[in-house]
Amino acid sequence: MHRDTKLCHYGQAQRPGPANPPVVRASTILHDTVESYKAVKAARESDEYILSYGRRGTTTAHALMQAIADLEGGEGAWLFPSGVAAISATLMAFLRPGDHLLLVDTVFGATRTFCDEVLAPLGITYDLFPSDAVDLSAYVTPKTKLVWVESPGSQTYEVMDLPALTQWARGAGLVTIADNTYASGWLYRPLELGCDVSVVAGTKYLGGHADVMMGAAAAKGEAAAVLRRAVHLTGQTLAPDEAYATLRGIRTLGLRLERHGQNSLALTEWFATRPEVLRVLHPGLQDHPGHALWQRDGQGDNGLLTVVFKPGFDTTAYLNALQLFGIGSSWGGFESLAMPIEPERTRASLQGLPEEAPMVRFHAGLEHADDLIADLSAGFESLS
Repeated sequence: MHRDTKLCHYGQAQRPGPANPPVVRASTILHDTVESYKAVKAARESDEYILSYGRRGTTTAHALMQAIADLEGGEGAWLFPSGVAAISATLMAFLRPGDHLLLVDTVFGATRTFCDEVLAPLGITYDLFPSDAVDLSAYVTPKTKLVWVESPGSQTYEVMDLPALTQWARGAGLVTIADNTYASGWLYRPLELGCDVSVVAGTKYLGGHADVMMGAAAAKGEAAAVLRRAVHLTGQTLAPDEAYATLRGIRTLGLRLERHGQNSLALTEWFATRPEVLRVLHPGLQDHPGHALWQRDGQGDNGLLTVVFKPGFDTTAYLNALQLFGIGSSWGGFESLAMPIEPERTRASLQGLPEEAPMVRFHAGLEHADDLIADLSAGFESLS
């Protein structure tokens, strides 16, 4: 069955029944007999989706867990109240005091902050490695336990050779975990490329409507058992209303990402013609350093692009002049966004660019591309 068809039918019960699984709110699940209570407690150890206690999810969350596991190609998926919660809980599941991990140097800033401010005081250390590395022998220590990757990279979209890197990691006995928020299980499937765990901030494209906070982690093999146990022990869960909203958003995931990708490429091509612009970063561009890898392993593009303006360009005044682009964090909703950014200048995508060149990350929403370009053009005109 095609993935587009699956999106429309995730979680549907036997007919006649509702098109979307209803919101089921519950903490306590009642039984008529002690035998029934004991049987369910025993069964839930091998059945992730049995209704046993609200902390382990109701039928609403179970439907979403099954959908994300299928999207990512995992043996199971677990839900969290935010993307950062999914990241932090996954790291804690696999690391213990004294361990060492490797982070790709283009990692999401909040991930690195968690390592600095939470893991480091626990005696867990890390080192950075470049996004184009596939052999990490130079960075490994006897205490290294896992490799954390993110592809495309946060803000500048470096694409990693995950099949080669994960093959090396398996040979070294290391777990590989991917932040897959950019692709959200649709454009890119890290588990199929050799990763053990794929983490997604469902706040972005899975929900798709800028009104849900949630995270998810899908896993396979031994990593699935480790993650399952950690989630149950720490009480990680997602409220049923957020699970319902995310599952409803998933129905249109393929269509939305197709439009986001088309719009982002249209904006990329337009920005490249502007005299105020030095470079546009987008993995769909042929001159992007990771374009060939993305064409090989990915399937389409999302709405993100980063514009590097010439030194001295007033990005604050420019962004303030825009009407259709809201200024705000996050991305992945239906709306277009813009935000000034300052990524590390050591990144491969930024080689040769002046350090004083200002950068803006744009998210192309679902508006008509002509209207977005007209808004961006009017912003330039207002400065002149």
